[in-house]
This record gives sequence, structure tokens and C-alpha cells, in this order.
Amino acid sequence: MASNSNASQTFTCALTGLTPLTDAVVTPSGYICSRKLLLTKLSENGGMDPFDTSRTLDENTLVDLTSSNSAVAPPRPPTATSLPSLLTQISTEFDTVLLELYDTRKSLEETRRELSSALYQNDAAVRVVARLVRERDEARGALEEFLAKGGVAPPTSAAAATDGGEGAKRSEKRAAPVEEDAPPSSKKPRSNNDAAVAEDLSKIPQDTLNTMTSTWEILSKNRRTIAKKSKRSKEQIAEQDKLLAEKLNGEEKKVNLGKSTAKAGVLCVAKISTSCHLNGGGGDEYIVSGGHDKQAIVYNVTSGQIVATLSGAGGDVTAVSGMVVTDKVMLIGTGSSDGLVRLYSVPIASGGDDEVQLLGSEQLGKGEGVVPVSVVVHFSSTAESATVIVGGSDGSVNVFKFSESRFKLITYLKSEDGINFSSGCIHPDGLIYAAGTTTGKLLIYDLKTQAVAGTLEGHDGSPINCISVSENGYHVATSSSGDSPIHIWDLRKLKLSATITPPSDVGTVASLAFDPMGLYLAYSGEESTKVCVVKDWDRVVSSLSKTKTGTKGNNSQAAPTCGGVVWGGKGLEEDGGKVWIAAGCDGEKPIRFWGVE
Repeated sequence: MASNSNASQTFTCALTGLTPLTDAVVTPSGYICSRKLLLTKLSENGGMDPFDTSRTLDENTLVDLTSSNSAVAPPRPPTATSLPSLLTQISTEFDTVLLELYDTRKSLEETRRELSSALYQNDAAVRVVARLVRERDEARGALEEFLAKGGVAPPTSAAAATDGGEGAKRSEKRAAPVEEDAPPSSKKPRSNNDAAVAEDLSKIPQDTLNTMTSTWEILSKNRRTIAKKSKRSKEQIAEQDKLLAEKLNGEEKKVNLGKSTAKAGVLCVAKISTSCHLNGGGGDEYIVSGGHDKQAIVYNVTSGQIVATLSGAGGDVTAVSGMVVTDKVMLIGTGSSDGLVRLYSVPIASGGDDEVQLLGSEQLGKGEGVVPVSVVVHFSSTAESATVIVGGSDGSVNVFKFSESRFKLITYLKSEDGINFSSGCIHPDGLIYAAGTTTGKLLIYDLKTQAVAGTLEGHDGSPINCISVSENGYHVATSSSGDSPIHIWDLRKLKLSATITPPSDVGTVASLAFDPMGLYLAYSGEESTKVCVVKDWDRVVSSLSKTKTGTKGNNSQAAPTCGGVVWGGKGLEEDGGKVWIAAGCDGEKPIRFWGVE
């Protein structure tokens, strides 16, 4: 009998469509298969008949096939004897392979998609778990710290109203002034509302923060527009430098804002800005000044008229700020040496001082000698709801809120013990506050997180007496009461980018201001004011006339110290190139203007 291998070559396997290379068998359902392949298939599908899934199949039910005893191999099928048939067969097999490859790729893509979705879900779950674990740990840490200080659970509102409770006493210790013999770290400014002692003053309330953030979005967009307009070619720089010098180097204009009997000395000058929420604003420009006469005076630079005289301070007015919030009303904030912060509503139309309204006043650390070093009416302020940011000499950042006819402290951020502030300034976007210390450090506060984002050290440890932030939002200029040069800091890298050594005819620099387009920096000293070019800091394009020698305190030989320098106009790129500078000095009554007709 012929071998099975020879016999098997006369059959076609139903599984592969090829001639079996090994023994051939017949299934009960009548299909011819290679024994080896069929047994492999049965081991994969659990013994089910691959041609009839309703029945089981095992090796014992298979019937072996054998050919006749003839040793002569039968002829090949007619379909495999001609070239056209072979080509057709090969084409069919090729198409089958392509279809199978397509199905395989489609299945692979679906598998990848399912895997990707599963990975994203797993990543999200890991993040949620990590956040929950972090919040749990923070809560545990806060609770342990609170209990370590001898704290107890806060009382309910009813209990707090009847007996005060220990929690209310501790909150009062945090928010209200304490006795003189208490340690400095426990001293906090008081609120003018008794209910405020129970409030958390360590954070800016969310509704106020949301308003500030919305304003930041508008201001940052406007700042990017200014940055684009500030890009200049060498020819434009030369032309604008010449134009600026022509505008500023003309005859200065002196304006006496106070009464003839008032004590001489301008300690602070600020340009009153227009709210970004107000379209237009009338076109007039205003400044507000304060000094030894315990008054703040609002002056219309465009018309040359005094708008209002704000009185009531118990000491020298050391800090001022203003914001036009409607077509008819502006808000003026003042800080005085008696530690009081005041907020006024001033009508823009000439209505006399009788129409000026004191919206509220608040004490900074009563009994502690805390003096406001800077007062800022925030850009988000409106006539109905205003936010005022005040830097205190005790190293604190205070946020006051006027709403519903009440003016009160809502946030108190205290720096490290032993740090005292000597100056302060708000970023043009409204969410960064820069504070200068008496040791020459510059602290950068992120008001969104109420934390210090960076600390810059310079000026050889001398107090920083003035800070100015450019409209481009990147450059910060600081000056010191010592012999240290002017420092230019880069907020993007939080490092010193340049220094300016003022000419000898300037004296000690006490005031700095960038122009509205961030192209020039003005710095004023005891004797004169200089204007230099941004990024080419040593190049002075305008040197304004020296101030007249005056008196400072009881020393008749001392030169007057500059109390403030501000820019006006919209810059050389806007409003037909209108630009002006105003400066006031301690020891002099008038405010000097350059570029104002």
C-alpha cells in the first residue's frame, strides 16, 4: 500500500484550501482536513467542530483517509495546469491576504483606541487620588498646627454671638489691635466693623479675587497691544527722542495747589488713571498730590483748575492714588502719617468741596505707629464697589473693600518678622504687588495666591524709597535712599538686568516713573529730573531744569527732596504725541510741569 503522504496529496484541506502535507482525516460533518491542523484547531476552540459548532469533536471520531495502492501519482487538477489558471489562483489568494490584512489593521486600530481611552481614565483617576491625598494631608497639617497652638473647634455662630468663644477671641487677636506690650508678630490692624474680627483675613475673598482676575484679563490684553506699538526702528527711535526733548525742554510751568498759608512740601504725586471698564473718560487728565499741609489736592491738568481739596488727615499725607470710575465720579485713596487710610468720592464736574464724599477711613495697626507707604485704588474699582491695596511700614499688605456703604479691611498679609516696608507699587495688570523693604529687598507678591512669588536683593542693604513698573509689565525700576544706583529688574527672570548711575547734578534719586508706552524712564533727585531710554539706560534724552533750592524741615541749607514724578498724556505713539511730566518736592509749594502749555 502506498504511503499516506502520497495518498494525502490527492485531497484538499477544508481549513487551508491547500493539499495536506501530512495525514488527512474526515470529520463527522464530512470535511477533509489535515490531521495536524485539525487537532491544533480543536485544542484552541475547546474541542468544538470548526464546521459545525453545535457538536463536539475529538480525535477518536476522525476517519483516516488513504489513497489507492497505485504508486502512480494522479495528475494535478486542471485548474493548476495552465498559466492563466495559476495567475487567477495567485490573484485570488493575494486579494484574500489583502482583505485579511485590512481586517487585522482595523482590529489593531480599535484596540489602540480602547487602550488609549483606558490610559486616559487611569491617568485622571491617579490625579484625582493625588489631589485628594494632598488636600487630606494639608487639612491634617492645618489641624495639627491649630491644635498645637492650643486651639479648639470654632464655635457656632449662635455661641459666638452669646459668649464670644475662644475661637472668636483668637480671631480678634489676629484682626484687632493689641496692647503695646504684646509681641510684634501678634499685632494686627483692626477692622471698623465688629463682625470683621471673626473673618479670615489671610485670603482675599473669592468674589473680590474673581473681579480682580477679570480686570487682569482686560489689562493684560491692553498691555500686549502697547508692547506691539512700542517696537521701533532706529530711525523712529531717533525721531521720537528728538520730539520728546522738544516737548519737555521748554519752559516749565509752576502751579501752587495749596493755600498760601499752607506748610510747604509735596510728599507724593500720582497720576489719576481711568478705569478700563470706562469707555472714554472725558479726555481730561488729573493728578492728585499730598504733603505737609495734611491735605490731598485733585488738579485738572487739562483745564488748569483745582477739582477738590481733601482734608481730614491727622498727619502728613504720604501716599495718594486715584481712579476715574464714571464720567462724573473719581475715587481718591490717601494714606497719612497718623496711620489712617481714607477713600473719597470726588465729582469730576466743578461742584466744590461740599460735594466730596468720604466713603470711609481705616486705621493701620492703631497704636503701633504703622504708616502707609503706598496706597493703590485697584483697577477693578467701580463707584459701587472699590478695592484699595495699601502697603504698611510694618511689612504688611492690606486689602480694603468699599461696598454696600462700608469700608473695611478684608485681607491682611504679613511678611516675615523683622521686615519693614519703605515703598510699594502695583503691576499694570493688577495682580502683582511689589514692596520695597528697609533692607534693600524687593518682595514680589502674587495677589492671586496671596504669597511671595520672588525676593530680589540689592541696593547694598539701603532702604528702597521708590518703585515703578513699566507698562510693558517686564521692567521694574527701584531707587534707594543710599548711594546705590538705580536698579532695573526683569520680572520674567526675577533677576537684575541693568543699573543706572545718575549724573552728579541729580542728587539722591527719590522718585521714578516709566512713560505710558514703556519707552522712557524719568528719575528725579534733589536737584533735577532726567529722562533716559529704556534698554539704553545710560542715554539721557532730556534733562529738566534744576529745582530751586528750598528748605526741608528746619534745615534751611538742605535741598528739597523729590516727592514724586509722574508722566501724562498717552505717549508719543498716541494722541498726536502728547506727553508731559509733573514733579513735586518736599520743601517747595508748587508742582512743576514740563510739556504742559
